Formats: sequence, structure tokens, C-alpha cells
Amino acid sequence: MATEKAQLHSTTTRMTHWIVAASSALLFGSGAAIYNRRPSFRLGHHLLALPRIPFWMTLTASPKFVHYASAAIFVLCGLIYSAWGLRSGHFKDLMMTRADAAKLLPMQLYYLRLRREPPEFTGYNPLQKLAYSIVLFVVAPLIVLSGAALLPIAMLHPIGAIFIGGVKLWHFGLISLLCLFTIAHVGMVVSTGLAKNMSKMAWLPALPKKA
Repeated sequence: MATEKAQLHSTTTRMTHWIVAASSALLFGSGAAIYNRRPSFRLGHHLLALPRIPFWMTLTASPKFVHYASAAIFVLCGLIYSAWGLRSGHFKDLMMTRADAAKLLPMQLYYLRLRREPPEFTGYNPLQKLAYSIVLFVVAPLIVLSGAALLPIAMLHPIGAIFIGGVKLWHFGLISLLCLFTIAHVGMVVSTGLAKNMSKMAWLPALPKKA
């Protein structure tokens, strides 16, 4: 029978989760304002023009300062979470395995209400592992690297060589993927029980009731 984690997540997970969530919101708003100044990407000799991001989704007050400061907080929390995840073995629970791969389709069918019971799993389900593996170990590091390559620091510019087609385009595309993950993540939190999920990720644990 499938089981889910009902207990409160670790203090490190909860604290870094909400700090990263806040810094990500500031990064998106300030980044959107920076992007709107030049909403285009250079692909070789061609210029790809994209529409501007709606004004209400941008943070126009000192966008570069907010973006760099939020990025520093994002990276610091990521390093703390990574160090803890490696030391505690937490990443072993999140990483996708071959056994999980066979359960991806049955899990998706369960979420689509085309299957009565989910496949057997312990802890995080196969779809969660797939999403977290991609976001935590691929998308997030590449966002940081592409962002570093865009900084006005000459010694960091060689990093851009690994992003074929243009660093700015990669950075925008990776952020778009992260936004899609966030929308799906929030949707799953709401659809599988908002109160239950929020209680497991509470900033501070509930105080025990007095007798």
C-alpha cells in the first residue's frame, strides 16, 4: 500500500523552502522588469523579439539591486540545503531510480482518475521524484550558472560558453521551466489537501495544546 509522509518536514527543508520561495518571487518580479527593458534575444545574426511581461507581474523599484540581492539569498539557501541534503541522506529519498521509472505512468493515470489506486511507493511518489530530480539537480544549477554568466563581472563571462545559442535565452527558458514547475507544484498542493500539505511545511511547528 502506498504511504505518504505525514510528519512535519525537517527544519532545514521548511526554512529553506520558504526563503527560496520568497527570493524566487522577488527574482521573477525584478527579472521581469529587467527583461522588459530589452525583450529580445540574439540568435547568431538574427534577433528574436518576444512580447513584454505584463506590468503587474514586474517589480520596477531598483530591479537590478533586488535581483542580485535575491539571487545571493537564493544561492546561499541552495548551498545550505544541498550540504544538509548530502549529509543527511535526504537526496536519496528525492532522486529518481530505475524502480521509480516503471511507476511513472501508473502514478500519472492515478492523478488523472484513470486508475483507482496509486502504485506502491514509500515517501515521495515517482512523479515527485522525477520533478524534484530535474528541478533541483539540473534546472536550478543551470539557472545559477547562466545568471552568473550574465553578471557584469568579466571573470564570470567564460561560463557562457557552455550555453549554446546565447546565455540570456537559456536563462529565460530555464526560468520559464521553473515557473511551470511552480504552477504544477502549487496545483498539486491544493488538489491533494492544502491544509494537510501546508501543515507539513509550516514555518514553525504548532505548539502542543495545554491539557
